[in-house]
Amino acid sequence: MSKTPKPIRVLHFSSTNKDNCGVGKYQEACNAALANVPEVENTFFEVSPYQTREMSPAELDQVMQRLKDELKDYDILHIQHEFGLFWKDEVARVVEAGKSAGKKVVFTIHLSPSFVKELHPVRLRGLGPRSVMAYLRQYRHHRVKMRQHILPMRRADLIIVHNDVTQNALKELGIDPSRIKKFSHPVYPITQPPVTHETDKWLNRQKGDVILCMVGFLHRYKGTLAAVEALKYLPSNYKLLLAGSVKGDSNEMSYEDKVTDVVYDLGLKDRVYITGYIEDDNHLNSLIRESDICVFPYDKVYYSSASSGALGLAFTNCMPVVAYPTESLKEAAKEVDGAVVLTQTFAYYELAREVRNIDLKKQSELSRQYAEKLAWPKQAKKIVEFYKELVA
Repeated sequence: MSKTPKPIRVLHFSSTNKDNCGVGKYQEACNAALANVPEVENTFFEVSPYQTREMSPAELDQVMQRLKDELKDYDILHIQHEFGLFWKDEVARVVEAGKSAGKKVVFTIHLSPSFVKELHPVRLRGLGPRSVMAYLRQYRHHRVKMRQHILPMRRADLIIVHNDVTQNALKELGIDPSRIKKFSHPVYPITQPPVTHETDKWLNRQKGDVILCMVGFLHRYKGTLAAVEALKYLPSNYKLLLAGSVKGDSNEMSYEDKVTDVVYDLGLKDRVYITGYIEDDNHLNSLIRESDICVFPYDKVYYSSASSGALGLAFTNCMPVVAYPTESLKEAAKEVDGAVVLTQTFAYYELAREVRNIDLKKQSELSRQYAEKLAWPKQAKKIVEFYKELVA
């Protein structure tokens, strides 16, 4: 009688839901999708990048020793990487712990190195003293970023990405192409959240009103102001729900004030509502479902380098989607042809026009198809296959 093979044991170095972090939500969703898959056993390392980035060298030494000791019982160390999660040399230290323990090291990259200016090629732009000093300063910053992030990635056995921009940027920085695997960003399975009617109350919904929704943290990269400005070119029955707040560790803590100033100056205070942070996922899904269209006027540069978890929430809730034509969203749109209505250019007037012309029934059905095709339980199985190849 053949023995049941032992599951592949994976220790995850990642943020989690308690960190109020999109990367953490991503990994929690992945682990939940794999909970009933017998081939893999997933565990979070007890210390988060949000903790290690603020530690003293002595404290970090102790944590890395704990990581190395714990890895004795695992096959793979899987690191969720976003540049903002790591402030110093933590990535290099984590990879070294995995390698010294004799384990396979895997990365998932959530933001392309192409977005990080210190990783761009350094060029001398003149022969004067200022040009030389600027070159030397940039070169020093480049070497530091390479040492802190890219050199550790070169040691990885596998790197997982979700878009072409990230894949190409890694190749240009010397990552072995054979170690890079790409698959589309997964989305949560379709749910039926409870109805709250909170959106109706907050925006004084009347018959014929159309509620636009932006999901997630307020930030200039997400184009929150563009969504507000688009209301200028829409009839008064179009209203906007901003389902989120500024992230607690944002580098632009005053951004919500900028948004509300624009709302006030444009006389839109009765047509825009900001919910603040929504902690419960079911509650957030309910608010999305109580809207009519999700809009994503995302920054051209940043969201060419990153995939959007909030976009997945729109699909999960079968919402029509209108978005700016960033590279990552254009890639997503190809998964189910027409699932994202893309504006012609990065302009809020274009956003308003597409919103007015949208076929709600058709786009809702295409979003449902997208959610079924790229649901976490299906996509997560690809990660299992990657693991199997590594430990074969």
